[in-house]
Amino acid sequence: MSVTTRTNLATNPSAATTATNYAAVAGTGGTASVAWNSGAGYLSIPGFPRVTWTVATTAISGGISYTQTGLSAATQYATQIWVRCSKAQTLQLKVDFRNSSNAIVNTVTGSSVAVSASTWTQLTVVGTSGAAVTNAVFTAQAVTGGSNWAASDWLDGEAILIEATGTVGTYFDGSFTAAAGNVYAWTGTANASTSTDTVYQPFISLSSGSTPSPNVSVTYQDFDPGTNQINVWRTVDGKRRPVRGARHRNVVGSDFVVDYEAALGRTVSYDIEVLSGVCAGVVITTATITLSSTSGWLSDPLQPGTAIPVYADVGPNGEPGLDWDALAQFEYKSAVTEMIVAGTDEPVALVGKRQSADNVAFHVTTLATAQTNALRVLLKQASVVLFRPLAGWASALPGLCYMTAASILEQPVNEKLGGQEVEWQAKSDFVAPPAMPVLAPTTTYGTVAAEYATYAAFNAAHTGQTYLLIIQNP
Repeated sequence: MSVTTRTNLATNPSAATTATNYAAVAGTGGTASVAWNSGAGYLSIPGFPRVTWTVATTAISGGISYTQTGLSAATQYATQIWVRCSKAQTLQLKVDFRNSSNAIVNTVTGSSVAVSASTWTQLTVVGTSGAAVTNAVFTAQAVTGGSNWAASDWLDGEAILIEATGTVGTYFDGSFTAAAGNVYAWTGTANASTSTDTVYQPFISLSSGSTPSPNVSVTYQDFDPGTNQINVWRTVDGKRRPVRGARHRNVVGSDFVVDYEAALGRTVSYDIEVLSGVCAGVVITTATITLSSTSGWLSDPLQPGTAIPVYADVGPNGEPGLDWDALAQFEYKSAVTEMIVAGTDEPVALVGKRQSADNVAFHVTTLATAQTNALRVLLKQASVVLFRPLAGWASALPGLCYMTAASILEQPVNEKLGGQEVEWQAKSDFVAPPAMPVLAPTTTYGTVAAEYATYAAFNAAHTGQTYLLIIQNP
């Protein structure tokens, strides 16, 4: 799990509405009192307690205290308080752990800190409570290196953080706004109860599938219970593209998407971009996977169920096999405009970016009528065909080849003699993938059978619908 929860045990940590639990520590010879102030405190949180001296101290001492009940025995606590005072002073945070009779069981003190005038400064201390401890008094006090408090001097202290841990963390309380994977809440009444910071760190896990062709299930989880909008990206051969159906996708907690366009036999990486929601800005570790396959694959990227295996030679069941002259050349065009300049015999060339391969010979042979029919249907229905080759077929082939061909030649070789051999020839251009989401998600016979008791029931449910509508939502 990558969801963790921090708990601030202070029940009035930022003194947002009252100075409850805070008290003045007048110090040797001094007189002081605490009062709640409605102005902006630490982090501009409204409200803070202020100790003001009316009689100066005669020794370096005195400050502000905070008392917290509900603590445990033999427990390590990391604590902090933020202070601000009217003059430069040296302060230290001291914690007196006490039992139910308020007898001090153990005292721990933090380092002395030089505090500049009118500047919020953090004081910290880490220590173990002791036997039978139930409560503690946290005191920010003047110590050696500082000076006596004079009449009219003041000291503010708030933003108390008490955690049962060994490391001082970043201050929080239940009033904080959820952001960057952190969700804050009071466990009871606001500003009168402990509070939590639930930290959500989403992560990606990948698993391979084989139906209807090699694919990757991209699972992303440990998002917060609110709605986050995300993009899921796939990177292969240095190109980062969105996974189909996973752009501007809403996720609550966890979800997954199946990528039917993952390249074969090479490293494919996935990452998530959080566009909005509590987890926006959270860094999500990239995940990688390599799909193995004994064949390449052709498919309509908008209808993954159309996938057909392609072999380097004859397919074992008559599936398309690459001919000897397939993938024999790759042409890379560029838009070039030449401008003749008067007085010189060298024209100036304006050259556009070199494009992906054109006129790629895609020649295959099918040796079974069923395979011929499947390929014919695919080539006729798909405006852009996705070809996922095996890595060793040609170094110039990208892992994902989105192809178009103005003309496709089908040549029956021996069908008129009762055979089943058909040759296919096309000069294909590599283009950008279509931007539409999947139009027809893959569905198995088992999933349909689980929904309908009889074939008649299936027909009745889809009366008047076109074939495309039925396969989109069987």
